[in-house]
Amino acid sequence: MSQKRALKIVGILVLVSVLALTINAILIKKFPDKFGVKKNLQQIVDTDPKSKVEADELPINEMEIANTMKNNRNVWSWPYDSAVPVYHHANLDIYSGKIKEEGALNGITVYLAMDPIIKDSVTDSYSREDTIPDDFSESGPADTLSDNDFVELKGAGIENLIGESHELADVTDDSEISIEIIPNALIDKSGLQTNLDNILQYTKENLISLGAEVIILDKKYQTDTQKAAFIGQNILKDFFVELAEQNFKSERLESLIEPLKTVQSSSDNQQAIDGFFPNIGVSKDQRLLLDVERQYTDRIFINIQYGESEEISGSRVFYLGNETAAIGAKSETINAGNTEKPAYIGYLIEDRKRFANLSEKNISQLIPGLAYNGEEAVVEQIIPSLRLINLTSLEIEIGQKNNNFDLQILNSAEQQKIFAEAITNACYEFYCTDLQ
Repeated sequence: MSQKRALKIVGILVLVSVLALTINAILIKKFPDKFGVKKNLQQIVDTDPKSKVEADELPINEMEIANTMKNNRNVWSWPYDSAVPVYHHANLDIYSGKIKEEGALNGITVYLAMDPIIKDSVTDSYSREDTIPDDFSESGPADTLSDNDFVELKGAGIENLIGESHELADVTDDSEISIEIIPNALIDKSGLQTNLDNILQYTKENLISLGAEVIILDKKYQTDTQKAAFIGQNILKDFFVELAEQNFKSERLESLIEPLKTVQSSSDNQQAIDGFFPNIGVSKDQRLLLDVERQYTDRIFINIQYGESEEISGSRVFYLGNETAAIGAKSETINAGNTEKPAYIGYLIEDRKRFANLSEKNISQLIPGLAYNGEEAVVEQIIPSLRLINLTSLEIEIGQKNNNFDLQILNSAEQQKIFAEAITNACYEFYCTDLQ
């Protein structure tokens, strides 16, 4: 073969190689999923069993109930240290100093729930018995107010509530005061329920506008245990995803899913409920769930309801504090068969207290008419919904459903939006400021 012919063949080969590489580059750029490196690696993994790495079982430092000890309240308690390794790392420092604007709460999740006034139409489950003030008739509130009623309402600022279009007659010793009926005033259970629905929806819209993810719990979850089971399952599923990213799994934690589903779907299955969420103390399974939840400091739980007081007016905020250390078995000995279980002391107590104070402050400042007129507007109390969920959480009485003035405020769509803004402000201030 002549040198000229050999060079010609080499040139052709080089040209073909260049064309092939060019075409391959174009295909990778246009169709990376089909021709990229990830696709080739995936094909190798799929075809070569030796390349597959089995996920490791997450080590859990679980303790038997019989090995627990009594605390300084003379109550059996689980250790403070978590039995579950930390795999959810919430960096809250990134929120410090953020301006209240779109995206300020990106990465924050808020669970919103309520104690319904009426039965759920789907489950027909029992809810709180409704009570309507005596002077609320089926057609609306009473058209007249006595002198004493007027003085009390005037002192609470009813002139500002009613507005200039509602004229009040002069007060005399023997007269009654006629006022215009406030449009759409609450008259029945449906109206009371609508207020709860609206406040949650307005709160959701506000928080979403700041970038937060918001989950309003379905009204079919009417009991505290159902709410706790739903949130627990939701968090566990997210935790499993994070474990998988680190090539871990946990069959022990996965075993909690089925009992949580049972609690959600069977509110009358007391055996299943007591087995996971005992009335006194915390079960072995529940302890693991609470230890997982305590890692999620970037999530909040808020439950709203009406207060039942007939003498006090206004909104009140509850949180669960140090008294949790006393909620446990006090028997001389303890084992797995005891109905009462050890107490759990790993709650986010200081965060709960601060969040409660911020919530009350915003409500009383933005809606002075709903400022609590009792002794304590922020109360540390053993609330079941807060004991069963280990997140920064609180329960809010939006107002007293036996108090006319509270209901008249809460019936206003504008006031509902302001209430929602108060909750939103508290969430923003909790994560983005140092306010107490």
